[in-house]
Amino acid sequence: MSVSYRNNAILVGKVILAAALLTGLVVVAAAQIAPAVPLIKVLAYAAGLFVALVVLTVLSLTFSQFILRIGGTDAQWFWFSSEPKGLVRLREQLKSLDPTRVQ
Repeated sequence: MSVSYRNNAILVGKVILAAALLTGLVVVAAAQIAPAVPLIKVLAYAAGLFVALVVLTVLSLTFSQFILRIGGTDAQWFWFSSEPKGLVRLREQLKSLDPTRVQ
């Protein structure tokens, strides 16, 4: 059990380090593009953008899990008006072969 905890801690550390390095890269690039903007303001914008991206990612993944939990075949098919015709046909064939199967 401690091995997986240690691996998770290492993974979290790597993610935090990568995020910090990417944020630093963005801040340096932004400071070069707009030299008149104070560095603290650039850092604040970069941090705000990072937080917004994390929140949007979590919301998107949560919504996809919700779709799958309520019986959706694939979260991406939610954007279309119906499921693929071949899948509907396969489900009907499966249902006709095994009438005891509950959908």
